[in-house]
Amino acid sequence: MVLNRGVLNLDTGESMKSLLALMALAIAFTSQAEFNCTQQEAQFIGTVRDTRVEWIDQGVFDCYFKIEFSRYNISMVCPLDISEAEGFELLDASCALKDGDEVSGILVKKDGVLFIE
Repeated sequence: MVLNRGVLNLDTGESMKSLLALMALAIAFTSQAEFNCTQQEAQFIGTVRDTRVEWIDQGVFDCYFKIEFSRYNISMVCPLDISEAEGFELLDASCALKDGDEVSGILVKKDGVLFIE
């Protein structure tokens, strides 16, 4: 991008790319600042670890697990930081997951509860 007597010269492709990148960043920051997040999100791939069963009553139990993340991409709009998800126990309603199983999806934190969507 070159200033020529007070006029912006956009003759080169590189200058145009720079201008478009700046415009995209401005729009992204404006949109994020105005967006009211009701939940934070991240897309992930990971491995199930530390599964456990908690007995509640005779024949009634809940299953929990943690995730060891191999890939973690935060949402650009309402990001869920990895520090909030690492080591967090999730409920396995089906009690089907075992240590070493691969899991993936969208990790969501809403009203203090973390779950996979």
